[in-house]
Amino acid sequence: MKKIFTLVFATLMAGNMMAQMHGALKFAGASTANVLTQNVENASDTVRFEMVNAAAGNITLPKIVNDNFVIPSFTIENVAFAMGANHVITMADQTFATKVTVGGEEKDITGSSFTGTYNMADNSLTLKAVFKYGAMPFDMTYDIKAYDIKAVTSAINVNVGGAFNYTNNNVTYNVRKYMDGNVKKADVEIPTYTLDNTVMGNLTLGTYTVKGLTYDEEKGGFYRDYKDDGLTFHFSAETGGKKTMDGNYSFNPEKDNNILVKYNGNKVEDIVNTFQMGSMPFAIVSKFTSAPTAITSVKSNGMGDGKIYNLNGQMVDKYYKGVVIVNGKKYLKK
Repeated sequence: MKKIFTLVFATLMAGNMMAQMHGALKFAGASTANVLTQNVENASDTVRFEMVNAAAGNITLPKIVNDNFVIPSFTIENVAFAMGANHVITMADQTFATKVTVGGEEKDITGSSFTGTYNMADNSLTLKAVFKYGAMPFDMTYDIKAYDIKAVTSAINVNVGGAFNYTNNNVTYNVRKYMDGNVKKADVEIPTYTLDNTVMGNLTLGTYTVKGLTYDEEKGGFYRDYKDDGLTFHFSAETGGKKTMDGNYSFNPEKDNNILVKYNGNKVEDIVNTFQMGSMPFAIVSKFTSAPTAITSVKSNGMGDGKIYNLNGQMVDKYYKGVVIVNGKKYLKK
């Protein structure tokens, strides 16, 4: 009876794991690579785990770069694991071998030890690999503790200057929730997305990552004010086939630049990102929700203030000549 129960439990765990994965899982976290007295530390390495069946999976380790060596990313195939109690999967100590091709030359990677655990309760992955690369005379030891990067996709509503609303129906954020000592934190990668037919033309807002969000009871989610984090992102605006803005911009430290991520259980429910770039007069608020939205693709809510702006979003006076924007509409002033 005990064997039957164990088999049923393992089957249920495997099914649960398969349901979580939907393909390869990505984990990010701090790593250390050591050979003799040399240590290579990386605050954010990414590891992939792809389940092959209920007892084995493929693990892809990232590139390891040092002043004296570069070890390319490689995949360890058919790593054996066992389903355990408390939603923990254990990869017992095992050897491995694989090959990589560098500059047309095939090189061997020979692993003398590989161990790891995947805790589905907190989505953490802990790995340790000991191996030789090519003609390397000494063992390399690679350690990492990483947490699942959850990709969430939905529409976002973007409000510019409190007056104009736009939407993009297919935007994917990458969110990672993890433990930093005894503190639960989250990182959010804001993706590149476009907004068409805005008052400034067709816009492209580039990728950046906000790290170290902590839980805020009053706001009901993970929150960070990132105006002093030194982040930048690429921004471009195009009108009539011509770029009116195209460059890397920082966030205005005198304005609101913060992000809030709310969860419903383990599911990301809302992401609200408030920011203002460079010297632009407009604040931007993007709202992501996992629920469908009925927002139309482009609209103005009628809150125009009568002020005159150029295509860069800068306020100008009545003597300005060229294309201007007044209350959300474009005019040519001669």
